[in-house]
Amino acid sequence: MTTSTQFYRATLLGALMMPFQTGAQAAPMPPQMLVMYKQMCVKAATMPKPYGEWDLKGTAKLGAYCDCFSPLFAARAMKAAEFMQNNPGKAPPTLEESNQEELAMRNTCRKQVGLPAALR
Repeated sequence: MTTSTQFYRATLLGALMMPFQTGAQAAPMPPQMLVMYKQMCVKAATMPKPYGEWDLKGTAKLGAYCDCFSPLFAARAMKAAEFMQNNPGKAPPTLEESNQEELAMRNTCRKQVGLPAALR
């Protein structure tokens, strides 16, 4: 199973576990969600090439990268939860669409902390 697949499943799991609020205001981001996604991000650097963030293993910028990525990923999970609540029966984005969105988030954070772009 690739890291993207793991993140996709974690997003869906996180979305299902989120308490829902009605109305225009989104639920606040639970701090434990940020911690969970940061731990997943750090763990992704220990995966073998070509999976996860293998190229970031041992870099001093890993923590800063994960600090950037975790809230983006958590916000995406909350957005997925809101989508599922507000659109019952409607198909969520495909795995490929989700992977492309994740890659864009990863590269935004990599650029922000001065790391090379991820290719996939």
